[in-house]
Amino acid sequence: MARRQLLHDALRFAVGAHEGQIRDGDYPLPYATHPVEVVANLRYVGNVVDEDILCAGFLHDVLEETSATQEEIERLFGRRVRDLVVSVTREEPSTKQVAGLDKDGIYAVRSRMLLDEIEAMSPESQTIKLADRLSNVVGAHATREGKKLKRYIEQTEKLLRIISRKANPALWDAIKREAAKES
Repeated sequence: MARRQLLHDALRFAVGAHEGQIRDGDYPLPYATHPVEVVANLRYVGNVVDEDILCAGFLHDVLEETSATQEEIERLFGRRVRDLVVSVTREEPSTKQVAGLDKDGIYAVRSRMLLDEIEAMSPESQTIKLADRLSNVVGAHATREGKKLKRYIEQTEKLLRIISRKANPALWDAIKREAAKES
């Protein structure tokens, strides 16, 4: 299959997989706008041209948010794309890990797990995560306030301490600027 066609196929797959899902906020957009924004961030902010990384950007949430499987991703997009998608897929805490915790405690466990996962990622996967976080920080400023926004920005600052700026300086700097904005 032609490489350029793979990007179109990944976009169609992501839109179909996220059918009916919506983003946060009072006037939510269809969820599929998020992976499109992530790929736009990768390409136009981060200057990424590696088509496997761009495909993985379209698909970055399908394993955690839809019924898509790793096998399906590998069959349609190849092993490298599958590996990138798996590497950026968030692991959720088990019932045992959050037993007896309040919402703040659960958030702390989830946040620590996420940051540990990011620390173990390859620079390529961290680049996808940076593009994802840039989209999410922009969205957070539009849809969150008070404690929720403050907590998200604090988590973002921790993420930037984990991911070296060398992974993708343009994306890293864009997140730093966005996180510093007043709410």
